[in-house]
Amino acid sequence: MSVSIGVGFCARPFYTGAVPPAAPPPRCRPLVGLLAAVMLAGCGLAGCGPRPPGPGVLARVNGQPITQSQLDRLYADQTAGAAAPLPPDQSLQLRLSLLSQLIDRQILLQYAAQLGLRPDPTQLARELAVDRARQPSAPEAELRQQVSDSLVLDQLLQQEVAARVHVSDADIAAFYQQNQASFHLPERQYHVLEIVVTPHPAAVTNLAEDKAATPAAARKKIAMLRQRLAAKADFATLAQQYSEDPSTASSGGDLGLIPQSVLMTQTPAPLRDAILALRPGQISPVISTPSGYYLLQLRGIEPAGLRPLTDPQVKQSIRDLLANSRQQLLQAAFLSIVRDQARVENYYAKRILDGGR
Repeated sequence: MSVSIGVGFCARPFYTGAVPPAAPPPRCRPLVGLLAAVMLAGCGLAGCGPRPPGPGVLARVNGQPITQSQLDRLYADQTAGAAAPLPPDQSLQLRLSLLSQLIDRQILLQYAAQLGLRPDPTQLARELAVDRARQPSAPEAELRQQVSDSLVLDQLLQQEVAARVHVSDADIAAFYQQNQASFHLPERQYHVLEIVVTPHPAAVTNLAEDKAATPAAARKKIAMLRQRLAAKADFATLAQQYSEDPSTASSGGDLGLIPQSVLMTQTPAPLRDAILALRPGQISPVISTPSGYYLLQLRGIEPAGLRPLTDPQVKQSIRDLLANSRQQLLQAAFLSIVRDQARVENYYAKRILDGGR
């Protein structure tokens, strides 16, 4: 499991009409000032002055090394099953991107350690069992560390961001009045969530910073996600963590309300047929399309007409939308603060800039 998204089947989400609800934010507690301790963690008695990287060291985060072997393992995982090696410049670009992911991961893990965060043992055991099925040959200690780190990072972002998000009834009423037309449904509409996995390298924007870069990696990832959903994992949470559609991942894969006319005329046939076959609450099997793999959940079907603010779903959808918007803003600010306060030395980037490989 890497803590590190792609494109959907059309240039824009295939919903119109009501504003899509977003995944509800998790609970958390406010950010407190331990950044100085994180900064000083790697300095020690020798001070924080420049130092040579050391053999096999590509970067340091507050003195903690990130090694060539770490990057090589991540690169191999991301390019597994590729028909041919990437061209040199594309390979270097991918390695730089993956190294940045490792740096961000180390920054956040160090911060989480300062807060004393630990994974829940029950959740750790459950996630470890799923990952062991995906990686049967991985060393036990290494696999446990990967799963533990990912759970800690999820906990950190939930704890340090969402507690600052507050949405009042007045906020909800104001949004409804300003966007009332969005809640008038001229025809039946389908509320759908998606998880997308694409088989090619692309920018990563999901919470887990996880991207399948090859067809084999995409098949492996979508099978893992379907397995987790079969084990009753929350669809929206998995979409936030792993979906590779940048337009919907942050909102828990929410495509909003899809008008029946759009569903019948603009939605690709495999996806349309899957949606029409579902009952509210059901999750589709894996759907294969030329652009990638999909999992869909039908959350509900709305009849035509104006949806009043007294409708609990309307009120909750507005609350979730406002909370998600505010959470995304605060999360970006939190990550910027933590990164800015960390001491990062990226020897690999400097080597490439200086003409090395």
